[in-house]
Amino acid sequence: MSDRARFVRIVVILFVALMAMTFVSLSLGSTRVDPSRVFQEGSVDAVIVFDIRLPRTLAAIMAGAAFSVAGLLIQTASSNALASPNIIGVNSGAGFAVLVFLSFFPQLYRLLPLAAFVGALVAVSLVFLISSATRRMTSSSSLILSGIAVNALFNALISTLASLDPDVMGTYSAFSVGGFASVGMDQLAPAAIIMAGCLVAVLPLAHVMDIVRLSDEIASSLGYRPQRIRIILMALACLMAASAVSFAGLLGFVGLIVPHVASFLCPGGSRRTLTLSLLAGPVLVLVADFLGRMVMRPSELPAGVFMAMVGVPFFIFLLTRRSRS
Repeated sequence: MSDRARFVRIVVILFVALMAMTFVSLSLGSTRVDPSRVFQEGSVDAVIVFDIRLPRTLAAIMAGAAFSVAGLLIQTASSNALASPNIIGVNSGAGFAVLVFLSFFPQLYRLLPLAAFVGALVAVSLVFLISSATRRMTSSSSLILSGIAVNALFNALISTLASLDPDVMGTYSAFSVGGFASVGMDQLAPAAIIMAGCLVAVLPLAHVMDIVRLSDEIASSLGYRPQRIRIILMALACLMAASAVSFAGLLGFVGLIVPHVASFLCPGGSRRTLTLSLLAGPVLVLVADFLGRMVMRPSELPAGVFMAMVGVPFFIFLLTRRSRS
Protein backbone atom coordinates (compact mmCIF):
# COMPACT_ATOMS: atom_id res chain seq x y z
CA MET A 1 0.00 0.00 0.00
CA SER A 2 1.35 3.41 -0.98
CA ASP A 3 1.95 6.14 1.60
CA ARG A 4 -0.86 8.24 0.16
CA ALA A 5 -3.35 5.37 0.29
CA ARG A 6 -2.34 4.62 3.88
CA PHE A 7 -2.76 8.27 4.81
CA VAL A 8 -6.23 8.43 3.25
CA ARG A 9 -7.26 5.23 5.03
CA ILE A 10 -6.11 6.55 8.41
CA VAL A 11 -7.92 9.86 7.81
CA VAL A 12 -11.14 7.98 7.03
CA ILE A 13 -10.76 5.77 10.12
CA LEU A 14 -10.13 8.75 12.40
CA PHE A 15 -13.03 10.69 10.86
CA VAL A 16 -15.40 7.76 11.43
CA ALA A 17 -14.09 7.43 15.00
CA LEU A 18 -14.69 11.15 15.56
CA MET A 19 -18.26 10.93 14.26
CA ALA A 20 -18.90 7.83 16.38
CA MET A 21 -17.54 9.42 19.56
CA THR A 22 -19.54 12.59 18.88
CA PHE A 23 -22.73 10.52 18.64
CA VAL A 24 -21.83 8.56 21.78
CA SER A 25 -21.03 11.75 23.69
CA LEU A 26 -24.40 13.25 22.78
CA SER A 27 -26.37 10.05 23.39
CA LEU A 28 -24.91 8.63 26.59
CA GLY A 29 -24.10 10.11 29.96
CA SER A 30 -24.87 9.98 33.65
CA THR A 31 -28.57 10.52 32.85
CA ARG A 32 -30.52 8.47 30.33
CA VAL A 33 -32.52 10.34 27.71
CA ASP A 34 -35.50 9.24 25.67
CA PRO A 35 -34.64 9.66 21.94
CA SER A 36 -38.29 10.29 21.12
CA ARG A 37 -38.38 13.33 23.41
CA VAL A 38 -35.04 14.92 22.44
CA PHE A 39 -36.61 17.15 19.78
CA GLN A 40 -39.64 18.12 21.86
CA GLU A 41 -39.14 21.76 22.76
CA GLY A 42 -38.90 22.35 26.50
CA SER A 43 -38.56 18.70 27.45
CA VAL A 44 -35.96 17.63 29.98
CA ASP A 45 -34.32 15.36 27.41
CA ALA A 46 -33.95 18.25 24.95
CA VAL A 47 -32.37 20.43 27.63
CA ILE A 48 -29.91 17.67 28.56
CA VAL A 49 -28.82 17.05 24.97
CA PHE A 50 -28.79 20.57 23.50
CA ASP A 51 -27.96 22.72 26.53
CA ILE A 52 -25.55 20.41 28.37
CA ARG A 53 -24.16 17.64 26.20
CA LEU A 54 -23.88 19.55 22.91
CA PRO A 55 -21.72 22.39 24.30
CA ARG A 56 -19.66 19.82 26.22
CA THR A 57 -19.10 17.72 23.10
CA LEU A 58 -18.15 20.73 20.97
CA ALA A 59 -15.80 21.91 23.72
CA ALA A 60 -14.04 18.53 23.82
CA ILE A 61 -13.64 18.54 20.02
CA MET A 62 -12.29 22.10 19.99
CA ALA A 63 -9.93 21.52 22.92
CA GLY A 64 -8.59 18.29 21.41
CA ALA A 65 -7.86 19.97 18.09
CA ALA A 66 -6.39 23.12 19.65
CA PHE A 67 -4.05 21.39 22.12
CA SER A 68 -2.92 18.89 19.48
CA VAL A 69 -2.02 21.55 16.94
CA ALA A 70 -0.41 23.69 19.64
CA GLY A 71 1.72 20.75 20.71
CA LEU A 72 2.86 20.10 17.15
CA LEU A 73 3.75 23.76 16.64
CA ILE A 74 5.66 23.96 19.92
CA GLN A 75 7.60 20.77 19.17
CA THR A 76 8.51 22.15 15.73
CA ALA A 77 9.40 25.64 16.94
CA SER A 78 11.54 24.38 19.82
CA SER A 79 13.02 21.41 17.92
CA ASN A 80 12.07 19.38 20.97
CA ALA A 81 9.85 16.28 20.81
CA LEU A 82 9.19 16.45 24.58
CA ALA A 83 7.67 19.93 24.53
CA SER A 84 3.93 20.53 24.87
CA PRO A 85 1.65 23.32 26.15
CA ASN A 86 1.33 21.94 29.68
CA ILE A 87 4.98 20.93 30.09
CA ILE A 88 6.60 24.24 29.13
CA GLY A 89 4.16 26.41 31.06
CA VAL A 90 1.82 27.62 28.30
CA ASN A 91 -1.27 26.15 29.98
CA SER A 92 -0.43 27.40 33.45
CA GLY A 93 0.40 30.91 32.21
CA ALA A 94 -2.88 31.05 30.31
CA GLY A 95 -4.73 29.59 33.30
CA PHE A 96 -3.36 32.24 35.65
CA ALA A 97 -4.46 35.01 33.30
CA VAL A 98 -7.94 33.46 33.04
CA LEU A 99 -8.33 33.30 36.82
CA VAL A 100 -7.15 36.92 37.15
CA PHE A 101 -9.83 37.94 34.66
CA LEU A 102 -12.49 35.90 36.44
CA SER A 103 -11.55 37.56 39.73
CA PHE A 104 -11.37 41.19 38.63
CA PHE A 105 -13.25 41.45 35.32
CA PRO A 106 -15.94 38.72 35.31
CA GLN A 107 -18.23 40.82 33.12
CA LEU A 108 -15.65 40.75 30.30
CA TYR A 109 -15.75 36.97 29.91
CA ARG A 110 -15.71 37.28 26.09
CA LEU A 111 -12.14 38.56 26.36
CA LEU A 112 -10.98 35.44 28.24
CA PRO A 113 -9.21 33.94 25.17
CA LEU A 114 -7.27 37.18 24.70
CA ALA A 115 -6.29 37.30 28.37
CA ALA A 116 -5.27 33.65 28.23
CA PHE A 117 -3.09 34.37 25.19
CA VAL A 118 -1.26 37.14 27.04
CA GLY A 119 -0.62 34.83 29.98
CA ALA A 120 0.58 32.03 27.69
CA LEU A 121 2.87 34.42 25.81
CA VAL A 122 4.40 35.67 29.05
CA ALA A 123 4.97 32.09 30.24
CA VAL A 124 6.62 30.88 27.05
CA SER A 125 8.75 34.04 26.88
CA LEU A 126 10.02 33.30 30.38
CA VAL A 127 10.79 29.71 29.38
CA PHE A 128 12.87 30.75 26.40
CA LEU A 129 14.59 33.55 28.31
CA ILE A 130 15.66 31.14 31.05
CA SER A 131 16.63 28.49 28.52
CA SER A 132 18.60 30.88 26.33
CA ALA A 133 20.51 32.12 29.37
CA THR A 134 22.21 28.71 29.38
CA ARG A 135 23.14 29.21 25.70
CA ARG A 136 21.35 25.95 24.90
CA MET A 137 17.89 27.18 23.95
CA THR A 138 16.89 24.15 21.88
CA SER A 139 18.40 21.46 24.08
CA SER A 140 15.97 19.01 25.65
CA SER A 141 17.12 19.34 29.24
CA SER A 142 17.36 23.15 29.24
CA LEU A 143 13.96 23.76 27.68
CA ILE A 144 12.11 21.15 29.71
CA LEU A 145 13.66 22.20 33.04
CA SER A 146 12.93 25.86 32.29
CA GLY A 147 9.34 24.90 31.46
CA ILE A 148 8.97 22.94 34.68
CA ALA A 149 10.22 25.95 36.68
CA VAL A 150 7.86 28.40 34.96
CA ASN A 151 5.01 25.91 35.25
CA ALA A 152 5.60 25.63 38.99
CA LEU A 153 5.70 29.42 39.32
CA PHE A 154 2.35 29.98 37.61
CA ASN A 155 0.72 27.05 39.39
CA ALA A 156 1.79 28.62 42.68
CA LEU A 157 0.32 31.96 41.58
CA ILE A 158 -2.92 30.20 40.59
CA SER A 159 -3.15 28.49 43.98
CA THR A 160 -2.49 31.78 45.77
CA LEU A 161 -5.16 33.63 43.80
CA ALA A 162 -7.66 30.84 44.31
CA SER A 163 -7.10 30.83 48.08
CA LEU A 164 -7.51 34.62 48.29
CA ASP A 165 -10.71 34.78 46.22
CA PRO A 166 -13.49 32.43 47.49
CA ASP A 167 -15.46 32.86 44.26
CA VAL A 168 -12.52 31.65 42.18
CA MET A 169 -11.76 28.89 44.67
CA GLY A 170 -15.10 27.30 43.85
CA THR A 171 -14.10 26.65 40.24
CA TYR A 172 -10.35 26.22 40.77
CA SER A 173 -10.37 22.48 41.44
CA ALA A 174 -12.05 21.50 38.17
CA PHE A 175 -10.17 24.20 36.27
CA SER A 176 -6.76 23.01 37.45
CA VAL A 177 -7.39 19.45 36.25
CA GLY A 178 -9.22 20.31 33.04
CA GLY A 179 -12.73 19.33 32.05
CA PHE A 180 -15.97 20.37 30.36
CA ALA A 181 -18.66 19.94 33.00
CA SER A 182 -19.83 23.56 33.04
CA VAL A 183 -19.00 24.75 29.52
CA GLY A 184 -21.61 26.89 27.76
CA MET A 185 -22.01 27.96 24.15
CA ASP A 186 -21.23 31.58 25.06
CA GLN A 187 -17.72 30.51 26.12
CA LEU A 188 -17.02 28.63 22.91
CA ALA A 189 -17.82 31.31 20.32
CA PRO A 190 -14.84 33.66 20.95
CA ALA A 191 -12.42 30.74 21.24
CA ALA A 192 -13.76 29.15 18.03
CA ILE A 193 -13.10 32.34 16.06
CA ILE A 194 -9.51 32.52 17.31
CA MET A 195 -8.87 28.83 16.64
CA ALA A 196 -10.25 29.06 13.11
CA GLY A 197 -8.01 32.06 12.39
CA CYS A 198 -4.97 30.22 13.73
CA LEU A 199 -5.69 27.15 11.59
CA VAL A 200 -6.01 29.33 8.49
CA ALA A 201 -2.60 30.80 9.33
CA VAL A 202 -0.97 27.44 10.14
CA LEU A 203 -1.95 25.47 7.02
CA PRO A 204 0.21 27.51 4.57
CA LEU A 205 3.17 27.13 6.95
CA ALA A 206 3.19 23.32 6.85
CA HIS A 207 5.92 23.09 4.21
CA VAL A 208 8.01 25.69 6.07
CA MET A 209 7.70 23.59 9.24
CA ASP A 210 9.31 20.68 7.40
CA ILE A 211 12.26 22.87 6.45
CA VAL A 212 12.67 24.28 9.97
CA ARG A 213 12.72 20.72 11.35
CA LEU A 214 15.87 20.01 9.31
CA SER A 215 18.16 22.81 10.48
CA ASP A 216 18.43 26.59 10.61
CA GLU A 217 21.27 26.47 8.07
CA ILE A 218 19.14 24.72 5.45
CA ALA A 219 16.22 27.06 6.10
CA SER A 220 18.47 30.11 5.74
CA SER A 221 20.03 28.77 2.53
CA LEU A 222 16.51 28.47 1.05
CA GLY A 223 15.74 32.09 1.84
CA TYR A 224 13.77 31.64 5.07
CA ARG A 225 14.36 33.30 8.42
CA PRO A 226 14.19 30.39 10.86
CA GLN A 227 14.05 32.44 14.06
CA ARG A 228 11.17 34.52 12.72
CA ILE A 229 9.33 31.35 11.68
CA ARG A 230 9.86 29.84 15.14
CA ILE A 231 8.44 32.96 16.79
CA ILE A 232 5.38 32.88 14.51
CA LEU A 233 4.81 29.18 15.20
CA MET A 234 5.15 29.70 18.96
CA ALA A 235 2.76 32.67 18.90
CA LEU A 236 0.15 30.63 17.00
CA ALA A 237 0.64 27.74 19.44
CA CYS A 238 0.08 30.08 22.38
CA LEU A 239 -3.11 31.41 20.79
CA MET A 240 -4.45 27.90 20.14
CA ALA A 241 -3.63 26.56 23.59
CA ALA A 242 -4.77 29.71 25.40
CA SER A 243 -8.12 29.69 23.61
CA ALA A 244 -8.70 26.11 24.74
CA VAL A 245 -7.58 26.85 28.31
CA SER A 246 -10.18 29.63 28.52
CA PHE A 247 -13.00 27.02 28.57
CA ALA A 248 -11.29 23.63 29.14
CA GLY A 249 -9.00 24.55 32.03
CA LEU A 250 -5.49 23.16 32.40
CA LEU A 251 -6.10 20.00 30.35
CA GLY A 252 -2.69 18.41 29.96
CA PHE A 253 -0.76 15.96 27.78
CA VAL A 254 -3.00 16.19 24.69
CA GLY A 255 -0.38 18.29 22.90
CA LEU A 256 2.34 15.83 23.86
CA ILE A 257 0.61 12.57 22.93
CA VAL A 258 -1.29 13.35 19.74
CA PRO A 259 1.54 14.68 17.49
CA HIS A 260 3.62 11.59 18.31
CA VAL A 261 0.70 9.25 17.63
CA ALA A 262 -0.10 11.06 14.36
CA SER A 263 3.52 10.84 13.24
CA PHE A 264 3.63 7.14 14.16
CA LEU A 265 0.40 6.32 12.28
CA CYS A 266 1.64 7.89 9.06
CA PRO A 267 5.20 9.23 8.97
CA GLY A 268 5.59 12.08 6.53
CA GLY A 269 5.52 15.82 6.31
CA SER A 270 4.01 18.30 8.72
CA ARG A 271 0.88 18.66 6.60
CA ARG A 272 -0.02 15.01 7.17
CA THR A 273 0.84 15.17 10.87
CA LEU A 274 -1.24 18.33 11.21
CA THR A 275 -4.24 16.73 9.49
CA LEU A 276 -4.09 13.58 11.61
CA SER A 277 -3.62 15.63 14.78
CA LEU A 278 -6.76 17.63 14.01
CA LEU A 279 -8.72 14.37 13.93
CA ALA A 280 -6.95 12.28 16.58
CA GLY A 281 -6.92 15.03 19.23
CA PRO A 282 -10.72 15.43 19.41
CA VAL A 283 -11.18 11.64 19.45
CA LEU A 284 -8.79 11.28 22.39
CA VAL A 285 -10.39 14.07 24.42
CA LEU A 286 -13.93 12.86 23.67
CA VAL A 287 -12.96 9.39 24.92
CA ALA A 288 -11.44 10.87 28.09
CA ASP A 289 -14.52 13.01 28.74
CA PHE A 290 -16.90 10.10 28.07
CA LEU A 291 -15.00 7.83 30.46
CA GLY A 292 -15.10 10.56 33.09
CA ARG A 293 -18.89 10.68 32.83
CA MET A 294 -19.48 6.94 32.80
CA VAL A 295 -16.95 5.36 35.19
CA MET A 296 -18.39 6.84 38.39
CA ARG A 297 -21.88 7.88 37.34
CA PRO A 298 -23.95 9.63 38.52
CA SER A 299 -20.80 11.42 39.72
CA GLU A 300 -18.02 12.14 37.23
CA LEU A 301 -14.28 12.62 36.93
CA PRO A 302 -12.78 15.49 34.88
CA ALA A 303 -11.31 14.54 31.52
CA GLY A 304 -7.95 15.80 32.73
CA VAL A 305 -7.71 12.91 35.21
CA PHE A 306 -7.77 10.33 32.41
CA MET A 307 -5.41 12.39 30.27
CA ALA A 308 -2.91 12.44 33.15
CA MET A 309 -3.23 8.67 33.57
CA VAL A 310 -2.25 8.23 29.93
CA GLY A 311 0.06 11.22 29.57
CA VAL A 312 2.45 10.64 32.48
CA PRO A 313 3.44 7.09 31.39
CA PHE A 314 3.72 8.33 27.80
CA PHE A 315 6.05 11.15 28.86
CA ILE A 316 8.20 8.70 30.83
CA PHE A 317 8.31 6.42 27.79
CA LEU A 318 9.51 9.30 25.59
CA LEU A 319 12.18 10.24 28.13
CA THR A 320 13.38 6.63 28.35
CA ARG A 321 13.49 6.20 24.58
CA ARG A 322 15.31 9.52 24.18
CA SER A 323 17.96 8.63 26.79
CA ARG A 324 18.58 5.23 25.14
CA SER A 325 18.98 6.82 21.70
